[in-house]
Amino acid sequence: MTKTTTGPGRPRRQDTEAVRRALIAAARDHFAQGSFKGVSVREIARAAGVNQAMVSYYFGDKRGLYEAMLEETIGPLIRVLEEAEARGEVARLEDLIPRHAAMLAANPWLPNLIIREVLFGESDFRNLFIEKFAARVAGALRRAINGGRDKGELRDDLDPKFGTLILFSLTIYPFVARPIVERAMGIPIDDAFAGRWSEQILQLLAPPRPPPEDESP
Repeated sequence: MTKTTTGPGRPRRQDTEAVRRALIAAARDHFAQGSFKGVSVREIARAAGVNQAMVSYYFGDKRGLYEAMLEETIGPLIRVLEEAEARGEVARLEDLIPRHAAMLAANPWLPNLIIREVLFGESDFRNLFIEKFAARVAGALRRAINGGRDKGELRDDLDPKFGTLILFSLTIYPFVARPIVERAMGIPIDDAFAGRWSEQILQLLAPPRPPPEDESP
């Protein structure tokens, strides 16, 4: 679909989705390196190859672009969780953990952005991120842990709240501490890492195996 309007600040015979994606990609590159306050709309628009008025046209302002960038990155994971629950199902950790790890592996800039802007920054995005993204994922993980315990798939002594904290910590830490993980521990964070790491996490949360039966006469 193309826009043919010619008013000020609107695309002229351009693929609107391509422009929108170019702006989000440019925003991701710039916000990965600099703070929200430090990155300008002009810089993002220049990197996307469009007029800076396009930011207002598609997103309203820089905050809207920032939120759209996070929604495009984290939104697919949240939608999987919420669509499963809308069907009356509880998402399983065997599905959630690999998806979460794969999302972080595909977007290695995200954990550092969260640390800079949400944990240690003065940004007003702290509440936005917590309420719109983190709280929704945490709630789904708690429900998945409860469901897994009820089915005997997880340790029955796993506290859902602390289990959620464990999952956030284990999935995020390797990407935050990538130089330590790769150079000190000798674990490459490559294309296969998310799958291998997810398997290890699930093994930690699984019920203890029963001891082997004594086969002695």
